[in-house]
Amino acid sequence: MEQPMTLIEEDGPGNLRSSVAVLLARVIIPLWLGTGAVLKIMDGSPSNLPAALVKWLGALGVDLRFVLEFSIAVELIVVGVMILVPGLARLAGILMLGSFLPVLIGDVALGASSCGCFGAVQIPPWVTLVTDVIFLIALLLIARGVPALKMPRSLPTGQVVVAGLWSVLSVAVAFGLTSSGIPAEIESNGPEAVSSGPAEGYYLPDYDSWIGQSFSQLDVARWIRGLPADLDDGQQYMLFYRKDCEHCHELMEFFFTEELPLPTTAVAVPDRAGFPTVGVQPFVCAGCRLAELPAGVDWFLQTPVLVKLADGVVECAAEVTADNPTCLDIY
Repeated sequence: MEQPMTLIEEDGPGNLRSSVAVLLARVIIPLWLGTGAVLKIMDGSPSNLPAALVKWLGALGVDLRFVLEFSIAVELIVVGVMILVPGLARLAGILMLGSFLPVLIGDVALGASSCGCFGAVQIPPWVTLVTDVIFLIALLLIARGVPALKMPRSLPTGQVVVAGLWSVLSVAVAFGLTSSGIPAEIESNGPEAVSSGPAEGYYLPDYDSWIGQSFSQLDVARWIRGLPADLDDGQQYMLFYRKDCEHCHELMEFFFTEELPLPTTAVAVPDRAGFPTVGVQPFVCAGCRLAELPAGVDWFLQTPVLVKLADGVVECAAEVTADNPTCLDIY
């Protein structure tokens, strides 16, 4: 007669290691992974994907919204497998955590402020990296050889069926709940709020491709509201900034307060839900002309971004700081 399946083995000599391993493989680690998936569903924005994924896959032209939805689906599937199929819990956890490590190492190398593992919730990538490494080592060493997690020659049919149904539901949830893209507060502003942005719902700039191009012919120029008509006249700067960006404020204080180095247009970059109302920095560039990009879009511009124009043609475009003001001619 088949014995009932339990998550934790009964207490007894030698069973502490097994109990800890099962608790990790079938409760704690799935809860860790599931929390990340749920928070990403609630956020629903590819702008909070790991910086390494945005840099690597975005450069290849991969649809970042698909990356978000696919990652959520995989995480939910793995959570279900680890809970519902004990024989696959250890292997599924090892593969999932192992796949996270290159991305987290890339985030740390890029100096990302958040790992992107938990949607809009900001957690430093080194914290997540250390946690995932600890979990991975636990699965590799502590859970090794534990009978309750041993992979059988054939999996029970009931477990496979339930896990399969969970997987189908996970895909439907991941690709369904994150596909709406536009927050309700943006939709209420009418179709103009979104029609002036990219159809994909996000924009990932390739600054190198801007060089030598007429700025007014770039895609991003078509979406800027309030763009001056005289951009083709002489040398000018375009400064992309965020209203709550401390680095942007610092750059303006150093170089764009009193006498401007060149005529400058400051382009405000919103979040997907709109411009921030908390943590807004003082706007000190009194001589700057003002323009803005529309909300309802994930703008992957790591502000401040400075663009130098000569007769309307892009001579230089780069993400800058006050300490490293690339593109800026200091007179």
